[in-house]
Amino acid sequence: MNGIFYFCTFKMNVKSKIVLLFFISLASLLQAGKLEKGFEALSMHDYFKAKKIFLQLNAKKTPNPYSQYGLATIFIRNNNPFYNLDSARKYAYLSHKSYNTKPLPKNLSGFLINHTSIAALIDSVTQAQFRRAKNENSLAVYNTFLKENTLASEDMLNRAIYLRDKLEFNKIKQINHSDSTHQFLKMYPQSVFYKEADLLKQHQIYNETTASGTALSFIQFLDNNPDNVMRNTAYEKLFDIYRQKNNKAGLANFVKNYPEAPQNLEAWNLLFALTVKSFSYSELKKFVEKYPDFPLKNSVLKELELNKIVLLPYQKNDYTGFIDTAGKFVIAPVYDAAGDFFEGLSVVNKNDTVFFIDKENANAFNTFYDDALMFKNGIAPVKQNNKWFFINRRGQTISGLYDEINELSSSVYVVKLNNRYGALDRFGQVIISPKFEKLGDFKNGYAYYVENGNYGFVSVADVAYQAEFEWISDFNEEQIAVFRQNNKYGLISAWGIKILEPEYEQIIEAKAAVYIVVQNGNYGFFNSQESCFFTPVAYEYAREKPTDYYTNGKLFKLLKQGKQAFVNPNGHIEINFGTYDEINFASENLIRVKKNGKYGFLDRKLTVAIPYKYQLAQDFKDSLAIVSFNGKNVLINTSGKEIYASEEDIEKLSAHHYTVGNEDKKQIVDNTGLELYINVKDIQKINPHLFILTLENGDIKLLRD
Repeated sequence: MNGIFYFCTFKMNVKSKIVLLFFISLASLLQAGKLEKGFEALSMHDYFKAKKIFLQLNAKKTPNPYSQYGLATIFIRNNNPFYNLDSARKYAYLSHKSYNTKPLPKNLSGFLINHTSIAALIDSVTQAQFRRAKNENSLAVYNTFLKENTLASEDMLNRAIYLRDKLEFNKIKQINHSDSTHQFLKMYPQSVFYKEADLLKQHQIYNETTASGTALSFIQFLDNNPDNVMRNTAYEKLFDIYRQKNNKAGLANFVKNYPEAPQNLEAWNLLFALTVKSFSYSELKKFVEKYPDFPLKNSVLKELELNKIVLLPYQKNDYTGFIDTAGKFVIAPVYDAAGDFFEGLSVVNKNDTVFFIDKENANAFNTFYDDALMFKNGIAPVKQNNKWFFINRRGQTISGLYDEINELSSSVYVVKLNNRYGALDRFGQVIISPKFEKLGDFKNGYAYYVENGNYGFVSVADVAYQAEFEWISDFNEEQIAVFRQNNKYGLISAWGIKILEPEYEQIIEAKAAVYIVVQNGNYGFFNSQESCFFTPVAYEYAREKPTDYYTNGKLFKLLKQGKQAFVNPNGHIEINFGTYDEINFASENLIRVKKNGKYGFLDRKLTVAIPYKYQLAQDFKDSLAIVSFNGKNVLINTSGKEIYASEEDIEKLSAHHYTVGNEDKKQIVDNTGLELYINVKDIQKINPHLFILTLENGDIKLLRD
């Protein structure tokens, strides 16, 4: 009986299974039909019907990647009331997960659902969410995006990370404390801002530790931060403290504790000079016994003596030599070219060779070079065998080889190696590895670079802004540059903020954060500090005029129909059109104007101070002005009194001296009208305050201002 029961039960089970399979197949067919209807509704933009069908199918116990795909498609479209990016992301990710469990491609009313289409849908969702995150632009929204969009493309994730890190880094820069920057470095070790943040931290540690500016603060910094990039600056500051106070004890500790400091040799020299006064045998012996590590026992005395001698380069008959302050030759004019003495040595050129001479005209290193630059900070770039490198004050090679080394600019050397450009600090240490197609000289902490024919810019901290310009100028002290894009000009800050979009024919930097902006042949004035125009771009631009013709930074000259006016930064007309034939900016409280064909001068109240009577006139400088009157050139003072007059040309030479005459023969007149020298054949300028005069009889005279 049990057997019969078992047999009957078995037969019933088989029958039940057949029935069950039938219903399952029927359900699948019905479900497939529903899917087809859902996607058919979706293709006809019947979002209500499609959403209802997809939600019903999605409510089943078995995950349905196709209905989930349909729901995600509805929620990502912004042309229906169900638009919701979070829901779109949810169902797109569910579809991805479900499909991967049982990957079976289907084509439903024109919607092909497979790995590729689901990935494309996820990409569309994440792109939309990324746009939303960028619009909100907060740390929280970027972190949420990164947490929720794990299937986003690597590029999009990297962009979100970049924007998040940029916000965080800008916040850190505003806080400006090393602890906060340290936390940023710990939290974001892979950030593109890591290198810049690390450099910022090192600067912050330096600033925080040395805020008091005392010698002890710099010593503590040097002792506790052996790898900090600001060590050379700390050395310099510490040495300067000891130098300013002639602190022998401090200098002794400096040379002992910091032998690697670039100022070590200079500190030794100063310590020697402060200690040894009479140069007697006993004094020298005592110094050497006290400081047995003194590196220049044999040469420093001679060098110090030579440093007391002032020699000036002087050119005679195409050759250059050196004269002393009495105008006598100390080194004969035998060199094709010669530079000033820097750090005790001059770079000279003779017979296509270059070398260094001391003030005794000796080849300092007994070495000849193809080219060389002057010594600065104890080092000099030299060229030999078509390669450049650095030498120290003893002539020893202290660097690797380069194809080019430019002159020092803003404490930076630009170098070329293997056809790529980089930069070194003033001590010859690499701060930017050679990686650019071209690199300009650094000005105010920044330089342009070129990649693939486009211009970008880079800081001395090696933080580069992308190369997207056709050209870019040097950065000024306000760290603003003019750039060209699509053959139009704009303004950009060193932080990459476009202050003026590239919409103008020309932009010229003037003074005091003022720029002349040119468009359609007209000009106006723009202030970069306030990001506003002082005037409309509506005045007739004369390209041949220099920038100081248009503004002195305080007032602005307007040109219209051949007439001139002055306006102040508030837009108030100080001098109206047609008042004068010509107006110029005040110099020494006097305004040079032209009226009825004659020049005169006004005071600040626009009252005539010196009458209109001059055919030509220049502005006042150092209390005198050069004018033309009745066929003569005249020096007048601020009261209009004639100081000196001549039929010859008068030109300003220095603050207190003028030349009278032509190129062949000149006189030197001082600011009282006294003739100091006549028959001057040649004038060589050493600096703004010192000139070498060669008289017709061959005498050499020094003119000091």
